[in-house]
Amino acid sequence: MLKIEKHAAERVAVLTMDHERENRFHPDLVQGLLDALDALEADPEVRAVVFTGADPKFFSNGLDLGWMMGHIRDLPVLTGYLRSVNALFRRVTLFPKPTVGALNGHTFAAGLFLAAHMDFRLMREDRGWICAPEVDINIPLLPGMIAICQATMSPAGFRKVYYTGARLTAPEAVEIGFVDRAVADEALLPEAIALAAELGKKRTATYAEMKRRVRQDVVRILDEEDPALFLQTLSYSAPPSR
Repeated sequence: MLKIEKHAAERVAVLTMDHERENRFHPDLVQGLLDALDALEADPEVRAVVFTGADPKFFSNGLDLGWMMGHIRDLPVLTGYLRSVNALFRRVTLFPKPTVGALNGHTFAAGLFLAAHMDFRLMREDRGWICAPEVDINIPLLPGMIAICQATMSPAGFRKVYYTGARLTAPEAVEIGFVDRAVADEALLPEAIALAAELGKKRTATYAEMKRRVRQDVVRILDEEDPALFLQTLSYSAPPSR
């Protein structure tokens, strides 16, 4: 599900998701990402991390809706799953080393939110969209999802993404401030590694504390507000009663 490639000269690790093409957040992928981040944080030779997808069409299509439907009647399992996804968001948003998303393809729903928790995002200019389709699939965004989008998009861009479920190209994602740079496909990973390497020159303790201070409100929402709304949020996607 995951591949870790270390670029020794740049002191950067590239974390590549490779799960059934779309990189939906199966529980095993979520746990794999958490374990990988623990290992990379502890590795003194890694100063920064780049996230990307293995398939040229997908960065991540978000929550594993198929897995969720298979457990639709087991609410403790479902809410536990949502807690694990929030734990991943929390881990990425406070990861003490610089993080860069190399968005190689479609970046939808929870895939979008995962990318939003990274420090910087580059996206291939010729293919792929960002999208939060929850308004069309009857899953209201949780407060933590809203908070991280508001922190990484212009107000007008967030309003469009939030209320319309619009699919935005890389240049459009740059326009709303979510993506820092749209680049050619062949340049995406090299430019992401170069950016991560430059950020990795910062003192880790200082960088980590600066990140904590700017993200502490988002973390509080993830920890405190989201869990109280898990069940209510899931109820919106249930078939209407007759």
